[in-house]
Amino acid sequence: MRIAPSVVAAILAVLWLSEGPDPTVGFSLTGPSLVAPGTTVGLRAWHLTDHDIDAPPTIVELWDGSGGLISTTTLTTSLVQGLEGEVSLPEDFEGTAFLMARTEIEGNDVSVKYGVSVESDDALGAYQPGRETSPFQVYELGPLRVADSAGAPQQLDPRIEGGACVPELQCWLSVWVGEEVTRVRVVSIAGVRFEKTHLGPAKGFLRFPLVVVGNEARIEVQALGERDRVVASREVRLPVVPGGINARASVDRGRVRVEWDELGGSGAALVDVYRGNQWSYAFSVTPAEPWLPVPLDPGVWRLQVRGDLFSTNTTGVSHVVISDDSSDTALEVAARAVLADAQREGLDPIAMAIVDGQVPSDQTQDAIRALFGPRNFGVVSLATVVSHLESDSGSSRRGILRWIAAAIILAIGVLVSLALLRLELLAQARAQQLLESFEDAEPLPEPAPSLERWLWVFVFLVFALIATLALSKGWF
Repeated sequence: MRIAPSVVAAILAVLWLSEGPDPTVGFSLTGPSLVAPGTTVGLRAWHLTDHDIDAPPTIVELWDGSGGLISTTTLTTSLVQGLEGEVSLPEDFEGTAFLMARTEIEGNDVSVKYGVSVESDDALGAYQPGRETSPFQVYELGPLRVADSAGAPQQLDPRIEGGACVPELQCWLSVWVGEEVTRVRVVSIAGVRFEKTHLGPAKGFLRFPLVVVGNEARIEVQALGERDRVVASREVRLPVVPGGINARASVDRGRVRVEWDELGGSGAALVDVYRGNQWSYAFSVTPAEPWLPVPLDPGVWRLQVRGDLFSTNTTGVSHVVISDDSSDTALEVAARAVLADAQREGLDPIAMAIVDGQVPSDQTQDAIRALFGPRNFGVVSLATVVSHLESDSGSSRRGILRWIAAAIILAIGVLVSLALLRLELLAQARAQQLLESFEDAEPLPEPAPSLERWLWVFVFLVFALIATLALSKGWF
């Protein structure tokens, strides 16, 4: 029985090298938790395994707090990953509702459910778009330094149109000049390569294509007067998102076209469409078919473009303005939408200039791109609810097998321990017989206690531990 420890070690090795438990799979649903009545709610769902992302047929239901069914929808398969779609909310409903997604995975009926608060549009301001970046990768506008007050413009406002630059991809710097100057010059301080460094004569919006060549970028924007004399300047730290997506959106005859660039080439992309900060639609597009499948209502829309379900922080953001038949132009609609957030984000000088009529209509698209540039940096992220289940439809059967295996291990431990105990008792009896056969011999000293006398206890405890691990880790 001295080989018992070796036997125990061999059993442990077999357990560790054997196949682990069947992978658990999760059915996930992503959607907003705060929505407005009379709107649509964007949704994405997917079935995540250890090896792939599946898209099982899924129905999503919207229930009120008393258990009444409000609306239902069937999600469609995305061109990228998982499923996508939207569910509609009635105009007259406010309060607490529940979104429930139902599907079938490997013979199991699976559902995911979470609560949704239906409130007025004003409450949606609770969402704060943001992005995880280094402090040296966020937009920072330095003070305006005036060298000649007579010729200096009152406004020299540089912005990245897409919200952030992606290293090694082209992005656009828009510079708003309040008064006419001879030229505008841009100078790289660190990490920027310009295709053009001078534009002019300058008034209004000037666009400079550039490429960031590092993880940080700083430039200086200079307003030039006669003989290229600097009359005003300011430094800018450009926002940078390594590994991100440059997204652009435009409107053509009521349809929205999405374009995007990413390192390594552009494939199909997920497009999440927000009205304000509420997620309204979930689409997927390809470079060959870049149009959104449904027209958008009049207003301002935020489009977030990403390459997969899990790359929220590298999302590209763009805004589009859909005008209607009213007297308000797209430029005025955009300016009012930005000024509506003035209490939280401060007054935007470009929006104020638009309201005051200082921006001509022939600069509408340039003004809109510059207006939403800082707002394209933040990303609205949403929580995901996950329902886990075992991939084996006979999970209860496998649980019984684990108990049987643990019982067998424990029984082997009992048999080995009893065998060791029997050997110990036989050895003690044999020793006693030997002592009695030498009655006239000098008495021998009492033998010192030996750990081997308790070997059977140790072996039993080891087997009991193995049986417990087999149950807790699911090795069988």
